[in-house]
Amino acid sequence: MIKPRYPGSVRAPHRRATAPSASTGPAVALVDERYLIWLAGQTVSTPVRTLQRGALHGVMAQLARAGGAEGGLLRTVLFTDQTCTELYDDVVIRTVPAHASDGGLSLVRALGGELAQLSRHQPGVTLIVASDDERLIPYIDEAQWRGARVVLVADDGVHDFARLSADDPSWARLLLQADRRVALSPAAWEALTQPAGGESSDAGRDADQPDEHWRAEVARILDQWWSAQTEDERLDLAAAMRVQQGVPAEADRSILMQVRRELGRNLSFAEKRLMRDMVRHIVLGEAAAPEAPAPEALPVAQD
Repeated sequence: MIKPRYPGSVRAPHRRATAPSASTGPAVALVDERYLIWLAGQTVSTPVRTLQRGALHGVMAQLARAGGAEGGLLRTVLFTDQTCTELYDDVVIRTVPAHASDGGLSLVRALGGELAQLSRHQPGVTLIVASDDERLIPYIDEAQWRGARVVLVADDGVHDFARLSADDPSWARLLLQADRRVALSPAAWEALTQPAGGESSDAGRDADQPDEHWRAEVARILDQWWSAQTEDERLDLAAAMRVQQGVPAEADRSILMQVRRELGRNLSFAEKRLMRDMVRHIVLGEAAAPEAPAPEALPVAQD
């Protein structure tokens, strides 16, 4: 997700109402569905098109407890541009225009307005916010000034904040504004992305496959990325990819950002999948070159 930078939206720090490290008041989760789907795409190995909304409130309740909310999760407010065809207990749907229509401005205003209303009418509320839009900083700042505690939902990349700050400074500024930050666990991602009963559908998965021009452009970008890695970074990445499925989360996030910047747009699920296959070929193919081939492998020509 390419996020615009809005340095003018960052307020000067000021004294806020004191908020304890743990809150006995209620908690409310405010979820940007598009952000969670995007975050899932950086974390899980299979394409994610929709969230399992039935699991959303339970996952947010766990995050609320991890964020120090002892009063329980009152409700989850889901901001989405997708059609809602089912009802879910304790989940309130807020429909917003598609991100492409206004750059997400309607979402920011809707979610920010909810932050303002809750902090005004629910003293001591804990607000679990799942979004990465830097334009929310003034709304979060105002809510904190009124005594609300704000907990931002992130991925494991938040644990390496120095690198995250270099890769994604706008998201880093938003994370700095929060009272706490919580990361979704693998079990939480499974609940949010896997249909009940393990059902899955491959229909349309092969649609809109990237063309040769796209492959050539991404190959060029990946070659630049790989050339910029030190020898130690290459060895570490190759070692990690030998023992796990998929590209490590931090490397995956950094590569996706570089590709999006170069192409000037977001990647489709098919493009992400192919890009990760190309990364594995570059990293493991180059790392394995000096090694002797397995008996069943084809012979490799030597210079």
